[in-house]
Amino acid sequence: MSTEKEEKEGNAANCPKSNSRAANCPSTNSKAVNDFKVKLRPGEKIITLLIFIAASMAVIISAAIIYTLAEGSFSFFTSPEVDIFQFLTGTRWVPSGGNPSFGILPLVAGTALIAGGSLLIGAPLGIGAALYLSEFASPRVQAIAKPVIEILAGIPSIVYGFFALLIISPFLRDAFGASYFNAGSAIIVMSVMILPIVVSISDDAMRAVPKSMREASKAMGATKWETATKVVLPAASSGVTASILLGLARAIGETMVVTLAAGSVAALTLNPLGEVQTMTSYIAQVATGDIPPGVAVQAAFAVGLMLFTITFIVNMIAARVVKGIQNGNSIEGILSKSLKFIKKVFQRTVNRPKITLEKRYLKGKIGMTCMGLCLLLAAGFLAYLLASVFTQGIGGLSMDFLSGFPSFRPGAAGIWPVILGSVYLMLLTMLFAVPTGVAAAVYLTELARETKHTIFLRRIIQNLAGVPSIVFGLVGLAIFVRFFNFGPSLLAGSLTLAIMVLPIIIVVTEEALKSVPQSFREAARGLGATRWQTVSHHVLPNAIPGIMTGAVLALSRAIGETAPILFMGAVFARVAPSSVFDSFLALPMTIFYWTRHPNVEFHELAAATIIVLLFILLSMNAIAIIIRQRAQAKREW
Repeated sequence: MSTEKEEKEGNAANCPKSNSRAANCPSTNSKAVNDFKVKLRPGEKIITLLIFIAASMAVIISAAIIYTLAEGSFSFFTSPEVDIFQFLTGTRWVPSGGNPSFGILPLVAGTALIAGGSLLIGAPLGIGAALYLSEFASPRVQAIAKPVIEILAGIPSIVYGFFALLIISPFLRDAFGASYFNAGSAIIVMSVMILPIVVSISDDAMRAVPKSMREASKAMGATKWETATKVVLPAASSGVTASILLGLARAIGETMVVTLAAGSVAALTLNPLGEVQTMTSYIAQVATGDIPPGVAVQAAFAVGLMLFTITFIVNMIAARVVKGIQNGNSIEGILSKSLKFIKKVFQRTVNRPKITLEKRYLKGKIGMTCMGLCLLLAAGFLAYLLASVFTQGIGGLSMDFLSGFPSFRPGAAGIWPVILGSVYLMLLTMLFAVPTGVAAAVYLTELARETKHTIFLRRIIQNLAGVPSIVFGLVGLAIFVRFFNFGPSLLAGSLTLAIMVLPIIIVVTEEALKSVPQSFREAARGLGATRWQTVSHHVLPNAIPGIMTGAVLALSRAIGETAPILFMGAVFARVAPSSVFDSFLALPMTIFYWTRHPNVEFHELAAATIIVLLFILLSMNAIAIIIRQRAQAKREW
């Protein structure tokens, strides 16, 4: 009878030398061999290195932003006309003239007035609409409301600026005696601009509240309204807070609405009917050449640094709140807090017998009606905006207008080179941003381990997504126009837009990759595939529809942006660019300049151009929806 030791020695003796990993054969290495772990091939190592470099682009872009703002601010603060203490505490901002003064408080006050005012209107409306969608709306209402919110989010800011200056401002002047440019029109329009952010994030937070909490509340006798306001809303308060903070950051960084509607007089006032200037609108003034060269132009970098710091702090707080939702607030903790709310509410109800069940239901009906009105107001504003634009611009649409060339005479002006400039700009942006963004997402999701480096990269990408678009314009001016000497060209504009939309493409691609079942990866690795083979042959093909959808939506945002390309685009160009180093015009820029024109006929041309821009954007969104629906129909998991 052989012992166990002899049996092992016999198996080892029968093992072929060429196949030391056969069954029952001991390994010759001291370390255990994992049959499912296959080393990368030399070519795959190069691909992995390139993907790592693409992921590191976020760090390079962030460093470029900080360097650009710091270098420009240093030149400003070392100027003999500038005192840094006076800059931070001064109450007078007069950048040009014989006695310039650079006290930033009026710009900060104008920014706070418009951002705070828009938040006071937009946050309650957004939370009310989200509460209605999450708790009370029927599936049919939700199917109608979701596209309305998406359209509001997809309308370019230049369209809102046009509406604020030419529709809202005249009403405020006639009804309340406001000045020609005023903060009130910007506040009203921007409150609608931040509405989609508040609605989307708050709605997601409320839907994440466990169903058991609603059932527990109703089991204790609560009405649907009491459950929504006393249980669901408190449980989702962290997500609602994050939505408000992100809406605030969006309002602080908005450029085109305040540039067109709020004015260019830096006044230390909180009067919404008066003219004010914000930090973003001053930078835009520099971009359009309204500020004479010298220290006043360098001041734009100092203002940009202040703007970047404020938005960074707000976004960082919002990110902390979201992280607290994901990590710190467990379902058990939320449930415990909410049950305490339930107990407290109904103890009060028992102690106040005068409140009958009929009155409680009546209160709920009134509350639901008010929440529904919040959503109805958003839909009504969208309808009024689109109707106003189409009414004013439909008469200007013609084949001569679409195929004509820009002119200083409104009767002879056309937008064919402008359309081509926008198309070229979008294609180049896609060429630079999409491969880099997809590669970065693949690295973070599929190839990188969860280390301090990847956590740092994710934070950098989140911060980039919150940087105001006008700041990217300053970076494009300093890096691409001046440092690389590309000049104000199509190449500089597309690169600037590419670094702006890069975080969006990375985030959307990550979500598409994560939607592919983990079993796909395990099956491929179990059959001996390397990590790169698993990604390239199994994960990416199944994630392509989601990636394409995200890329189309990111590019639709890029084609509608105005602020970043104000530094690179031409004020007037009769022909389309023939090379990447030529100057260009784009649809948003043309709308901006025609809206500012004193001749009313150019306002009609601006409205007609808006119709063309919206048609392109809606077509791109329709393509994204079709891709998403077809992918979902073919999906087998």
